[in-house]
Amino acid sequence: MHVPDGFLSPRITLPAWGAALPLWAWAARRGFGPSAADSLPVVGSLTALAFVVQGLAIPVPGGTSVHLLGVAVLAVLRGPAVAFVCESLVLALQALILGVGGFTVLGVNSIALGLIGPAAAWLAWKALGRLSPVVAAFAAGWLGMQASSLALALVLGLQHRIDPSYMPVPGRVTLLAMMVPSLTALGVLEGLYTVATLALLRKARLLRAE
Repeated sequence: MHVPDGFLSPRITLPAWGAALPLWAWAARRGFGPSAADSLPVVGSLTALAFVVQGLAIPVPGGTSVHLLGVAVLAVLRGPAVAFVCESLVLALQALILGVGGFTVLGVNSIALGLIGPAAAWLAWKALGRLSPVVAAFAAGWLGMQASSLALALVLGLQHRIDPSYMPVPGRVTLLAMMVPSLTALGVLEGLYTVATLALLRKARLLRAE
């Protein structure tokens, strides 16, 4: 669900970069200290896996694409700050290597996919984890997907209002194109992915939830 280069004007991309820069600095300090050294192999593997699953993108009307995210697991394991840094790295590599997304929109994509979605996933895990780890994991994946999708759909809708020459598709079209698959198939798949990954990590005794 990346927003590609050229779909957002500087009136949106520049403030997004301005917000993302201090957030990246904060997240790196908070999530990657000496205490995080033992978890780096697992975090690195999950980041690489997120890179792979996000590369399987399906274009939809409205100027973006839909795909799995795979970062709710990182939010559950190490918190939203780590998920934000790792997803931002994934997005930067995808823009550089695969030409997916882009650097002008990196701030927007990183905040939506790397911060808003994982933060929602982490909150769901915290709220439901004591009741049922399986339900909490599924809810984390599903809700994280919805939060990220909605954030990007709203940004694209805002761009259409500001300057339709950048984003000619009306916001309602983008919203439906993104949220219908997100609420249904993609949300369910993201939830199942999160459940399965956490179960494997738990079985391997590598699960350390924040």
